[in-house]
Amino acid sequence: MLDWITQHSDMLSLATNMTMVVIWLVYLQVFLAGFRRQTQPKIVINRAAGSGLDAACFVSNMSSDSIYLESVLTTVRAGSENWEQCVTDFEVIDERERPNDPRQRTHQGPLHPGDYTSIGSFQSLIERVTRTRKGPAPKDLLARAEPIEIEIMIIADHSSDDLLIGARRTFSIVRDDQGVTISPDTAHTRQIRSRRQRKAIQQIIMDQT
Repeated sequence: MLDWITQHSDMLSLATNMTMVVIWLVYLQVFLAGFRRQTQPKIVINRAAGSGLDAACFVSNMSSDSIYLESVLTTVRAGSENWEQCVTDFEVIDERERPNDPRQRTHQGPLHPGDYTSIGSFQSLIERVTRTRKGPAPKDLLARAEPIEIEIMIIADHSSDDLLIGARRTFSIVRDDQGVTISPDTAHTRQIRSRRQRKAIQQIIMDQT
């Protein structure tokens, strides 16, 4: 046995070195995958403080770094019709009630890791979108038989990324004898991470300016 090892020492040394290289490559791959997961931005859009139309829509930053909220885009769909409106800035009906501090007139601004903000109730979001886009009044909309959905899309800046990041979540308006319930269509907020999608939301920002 010792003679065989001596005769094949070069081959065994090469095999050992190759095995170590493979182990280190696997370790590096696992490390990089974990690092990417930790540094990837994550935005959560959720229903809070109720389950009806008066429930609030919360936006949370679950990233490891701060994000800067750029835009809030809301889409209301009823059957084959849809109405879309940017609701980043607060709607001020009475100019006498307009706050002097511009930070109190917009949802734009930084969200630190773990922070959240409310973008308003689902009722107010639906009313604003349908009124601005000359859609039906909410009570007439809810009287329709077809399915009704409201989609919230958040566009933000993250760290030193060249492209914007984003997230979207769709909620269904469920109507029954007990009243109206806002129900998310998916268990998690869909993150916008592919380069093609991020270029598309970048164009949305450009179209708004």
